[in-house]
Amino acid sequence: MDQEILSLRKNARHLGIELNEQQLAQFDVYKNELLQWNAKTNLISENSSQEIITRHFLDSLTALQFIHKPNARMVDVGCGAGFPGLPLKIALPSLQLYLLETNRKKVSFLKHVIRLLNLSEAVVLHDRTENIIKTDTWKEKFDVLISRAAFKLSELLPQGEYFLVRGGKLIALKGPNVDEEITQCTSGTDPHKISQFIQHDINVPFLDAHRKIIIGEKK
Repeated sequence: MDQEILSLRKNARHLGIELNEQQLAQFDVYKNELLQWNAKTNLISENSSQEIITRHFLDSLTALQFIHKPNARMVDVGCGAGFPGLPLKIALPSLQLYLLETNRKKVSFLKHVIRLLNLSEAVVLHDRTENIIKTDTWKEKFDVLISRAAFKLSELLPQGEYFLVRGGKLIALKGPNVDEEITQCTSGTDPHKISQFIQHDINVPFLDAHRKIIIGEKK
């Protein structure tokens, strides 16, 4: 096992996550497939491809502490190449994961990785959120809606209202400057049934910049 994967194990422990040999092997396969596919199609930026372990895997895993139901049904909206959903699924196999992505090539990659890693209860939805919320198919079906920098907070509110069960949790992984987004969501009456947002600072030595995770709950 290469040094990068060993560093993943070490730094995951900073987050209170113990990864076993099988999970580390899955992350290793995921990383290698990501690099191979990225050489042919634009899954992640060239810069972040040099730091997959920290900028994608570990950054995604910072959200695990906020998922309190081990077998939660979780939808990751705008997941791209699978972040944060797939790393969370590897670390917590009992998660029921649904990955929502519009890009056809990324959808092909996600389905390929799920097969390769032999992940059960991991589904890829190839659609746009604006199309899905026009139907009742996935309405109030999820315990957790998660998103990593794919949408502004104000855009996540109607998605949270649609996808989440009552008491369901909205989890948004953000950079440090989210005050304006939160102000937009909390000024005036909230028509989307998502209660007061709680900000959690993520300060860990292996991430190159300060992060925040925003938690909301459906009333």
